[in-house]
Amino acid sequence: MSFRIGQRVVCVNVEFSQEPTWRTAVTVLPVLGFMYTIRSMRAVDDVIGLCFEEMVHPFRHFAEGYVEPAFDSRRFRPLATTRIDIFEKLLAPVERVAHRRPLELV
Repeated sequence: MSFRIGQRVVCVNVEFSQEPTWRTAVTVLPVLGFMYTIRSMRAVDDVIGLCFEEMVHPFRHFAEGYVEPAFDSRRFRPLATTRIDIFEKLLAPVERVAHRRPLELV
């Protein structure tokens, strides 16, 4: 799954890490079903870590350096965005143009 900065996501799993250093660094946990905006991202081994606009945590020393604790991207799903103009086009009346074919003699 691909993520990008500025993208809106929803929390789908709240089984976050129990690692003590990470747990003490995180002051607020995401809530199941709530929406968040990706502020920054970083790769740690095979996991993508996400930080959100809606919550900022103090930097701490982790294996990858002095960074803000991030949340495992596998706990989030991108929000599907639907533009209203798509539905408005479906409701708009369709112009019908009458095309007359010349009569054929049989």
